[in-house]
Amino acid sequence: MRFCIHCGRELPREQLIQGYCIDCFNEHVGVFEHKPLLSVVICPKCFSWLFRGEWLAPADMRDVVRTIGFSELSKSVRSVLELVDLDVIDIEQEDSNLKATLRLHLRTETAVFTTVEEVYGAIKYKACPRCVARSAGKYTHLVQIRFTKKSPPPRIVEELKDLLQRLLPQSSVVDVKYSESGLDLELDDATIAKRVVQAITREYSAKLITTFKATRFNHRKGAWQGVVTYSLRIPVLEKGELVIYRKSLYVVEDVKRNRVVLYNLSSSTREEASLSAYWIGELKCPSRVEVERYVVKSVENGRIIAVSESTKSELIIRRKHNTPQLGVGSTVFLIKADNIETIVIGEVNLSR
Repeated sequence: MRFCIHCGRELPREQLIQGYCIDCFNEHVGVFEHKPLLSVVICPKCFSWLFRGEWLAPADMRDVVRTIGFSELSKSVRSVLELVDLDVIDIEQEDSNLKATLRLHLRTETAVFTTVEEVYGAIKYKACPRCVARSAGKYTHLVQIRFTKKSPPPRIVEELKDLLQRLLPQSSVVDVKYSESGLDLELDDATIAKRVVQAITREYSAKLITTFKATRFNHRKGAWQGVVTYSLRIPVLEKGELVIYRKSLYVVEDVKRNRVVLYNLSSSTREEASLSAYWIGELKCPSRVEVERYVVKSVENGRIIAVSESTKSELIIRRKHNTPQLGVGSTVFLIKADNIETIVIGEVNLSR
């Protein structure tokens, strides 16, 4: 047992700090080598706050004071003490002056105790680099959305606008630029940019190319900084359009964002395909389409003979078990798309 050198109380040796009991140590010595001052820097536009050189997301003032307070007070407590944790009891703010009442959890080599301290500080308001860049029209991520056709259908454009409204918080958008060929999103948030890219890639089977243009070298981080560009191309198909799918001719019957319903002109069957097939060459738009109309001249010996209305050339069709019944005067179409030909019996409606 030992005695406190100030009040004389008898205590176990491990409960004394430099010969003082905890109460006398707090009152006559104090837990701080020097009284700390809290410096809280907040962006007045987005309310992010500065901590150890980094701007962090907006948070409750108690959380801000707790984080900054723990960092600053850990440097100020006496060498025989270690700050384990702290709780914010109360915060008083008047203009730029700050007073925080904190409960400190401290320990020595042999004892653990708590004490309540009032700590003063100041709140400074300073625009963060992101808000400064945004006000100057600068951005860190560019999402370019383009289409496989020069003028996309209004339907797709409206769907995209609705999708982006759900995905984009206004605070992360520097600018949105529309053009006939698509739109550009200028963003300053990497997470939001990736979320947009992933959603468009998933919803529309878009093709993605990512590039980076360095603008300056950050010596503190040891890395280049610049603009990341995500170039997205969305395949566009429309109802009634003639397409080549797996080397056969089809007509697009319906479009469902990243899927299409196709009608096979040869077999009169329907098939659903993913638009991702466009990027591997399974699904494509022919570069040249020719449609020639024929009229049946005669049906004899399992053969159908039709004559072109324009060139008067004859077309011989061998009748099969699934060939529809045709009579003289019936209409037959010969469709040529790139190097693929198919014969369609009856009327056919194509958008191209």
